[in-house]
Amino acid sequence: MKPYFHTITEENKFSLNKPSGSDVVYYSELNEWFTGNAFRSFSLKYVIDRCIYYKTGNKEHAVNAGNFLLACQQPYVNAYFGSKEKVKSICIDICPATVAEAFTVLTAQNSHDLDNYLAGYFKTPEFFEAVCPVNTATFGNKLNELVTAIKQGQANDHIDKEWFLDLVEKIIFHEYGNYLSLNGIRSVKLETRKEILRRLKAAKQYMDDEYLHIDEISQAAIAGNMSEFHFFRSFKQAFGNTPYQYLLNKRLELAKELIVTGNMTITDIAIHCNFPDVFTFSKAFKRRFAVAPSHITGKA
Repeated sequence: MKPYFHTITEENKFSLNKPSGSDVVYYSELNEWFTGNAFRSFSLKYVIDRCIYYKTGNKEHAVNAGNFLLACQQPYVNAYFGSKEKVKSICIDICPATVAEAFTVLTAQNSHDLDNYLAGYFKTPEFFEAVCPVNTATFGNKLNELVTAIKQGQANDHIDKEWFLDLVEKIIFHEYGNYLSLNGIRSVKLETRKEILRRLKAAKQYMDDEYLHIDEISQAAIAGNMSEFHFFRSFKQAFGNTPYQYLLNKRLELAKELIVTGNMTITDIAIHCNFPDVFTFSKAFKRRFAVAPSHITGKA
């Protein structure tokens, strides 16, 4: 049986055979690299340390440490970097048969509506290519566990066929959200929809990081390099709710956690979660959770 794991070094980087259509994990520690066939397979590129650049057409993706890029098989994609320090990364190539098998299992479970979301999505230019932080992905923990196994010299024991199937299932659900978002955005041109979604995700990441300090939706629109109106309309099309509702829900979820811990008064929680007053907070909380905050804590 062929091994699922290979280490790429300066000594073997030009001699190691990398077949397409295989389930393989490559771990590399290199100072310099260039290839014109970076997307030889459906693959996941995860950068552990430093930065790797991928160029598809006129679009360059800078994948910094702690981020990943999912990519469909396509020709003429460059990957390159040069650094005095070792650039550490993981490339996971996934066989089309493994993707198809995962779809078969998920479809048989009838737990999700995957009728219009077929394995072909992972083979076509419609695939949404974007750089994402690893902690935002359903498979983030799996990648971090793989890094630990590599450091401990146990990668070969850690990876098997079931490992790949589990990873692909998680990737499918991760990309399903992008699939729905792309189809929700009202633009004829696919590349326009992709660019809008990239900007929306940048704004959404800003909202996730700064939701307690955002006073105006325009702040998030600026983070996504969009006009406020275009941002508001496109956000709702892509994600199913408004930016305001998204921020409000994040604040209310945090407020609920703080209430359960019981270390702060209702008034302090309202202020901490950026509500103008305790009355506005209580009203929004009851609308969201169908119970007043004081009924959870017993505090007035």
